[in-house]
Amino acid sequence: MRAMVVTEYGGPEVLKLQDRPTPEPGDKDLLVEVHSAGLNPVDYKIRLAPRWGDRTFPFVLGYDFSGVVRGVGKAVTGFQEGDEIYASPSIIRDGSNAEFVCLDYRLAAPKPRTLDHTHAAALPLAVLTAWESLHLHGHIQPGDTVLIHAGAGGVGHLAVQLAKIHGCTVITTSGSPESLEFCKHGGADHVLNYKEEDVFERVKEITGGKLCPMVFDTVGGETFNISLRCVGYYGRAVTIVPGIPTEHINSLFAKCASVHLEYMGLPGMFDVQPERQGQILRKVGELVDAGKLKPHVSHRFKLEELRDAHRQQETGRTIGKIVLNVK
Repeated sequence: MRAMVVTEYGGPEVLKLQDRPTPEPGDKDLLVEVHSAGLNPVDYKIRLAPRWGDRTFPFVLGYDFSGVVRGVGKAVTGFQEGDEIYASPSIIRDGSNAEFVCLDYRLAAPKPRTLDHTHAAALPLAVLTAWESLHLHGHIQPGDTVLIHAGAGGVGHLAVQLAKIHGCTVITTSGSPESLEFCKHGGADHVLNYKEEDVFERVKEITGGKLCPMVFDTVGGETFNISLRCVGYYGRAVTIVPGIPTEHINSLFAKCASVHLEYMGLPGMFDVQPERQGQILRKVGELVDAGKLKPHVSHRFKLEELRDAHRQQETGRTIGKIVLNVK
């Protein structure tokens, strides 16, 4: 099979097209013919340096895909050859930047009927991150006012939609004219230009001083500190960015508020309740097919153009998602 592999840690130039053996599915695996593969920031971060342990070169990145089942392990239930599925494979196995990928069947779900493979591949990692952050950690409730940072990003634009589906009022942030316009049409109730407005003061104004029961940080750094200020009494701040600054954590004490760290790669990496992610993706598929949730794909590349796709991802200015058309 054709695969774009990482030959050493470094810049996009370390990605090379090679002919690799088609993987053999284990007992709990599905062998999937990849039609499309989504990109996420974790791809270039792993390419740059060891994360979660050293890998043996060459290895294959890619933690989103949509494709067709071509092989089924003997312990697999609920799937058969020919099924169209989508999923986020384990971050410690070879990924979907190849013509075939293997993954634990419990992580997978049927592809939404109303989406092509390109748009289905844009969903899994980002929508799982958003869902787990909002529901498992953030415990959002109908009527809550939720602050979601970077509402035009891959995770952010899906989180805005999920929060609105759940009956929340959504405040989001953005900085460029294009992303501000995207957020305004993406369902957010309030769009704040963080480059020109004091986000904390605007959140106070919008909430009548009550602040937010849940704040979702998808950026990290100083944005995390702003998030802590915007959390209300008994509120939750959820971040998906490692290396958070801790100097202002104690500011949550008087508010009885809490910080939660979301890492959606845990189930596939440590075999901890992987079936939950398959179940979430099934629910997401229902929302998509009901016309309530829609992923946005702003850039498409061919498999052999993965270097250029990484360069675009590293700009930090992508609206929605980048997808490789593999097949």
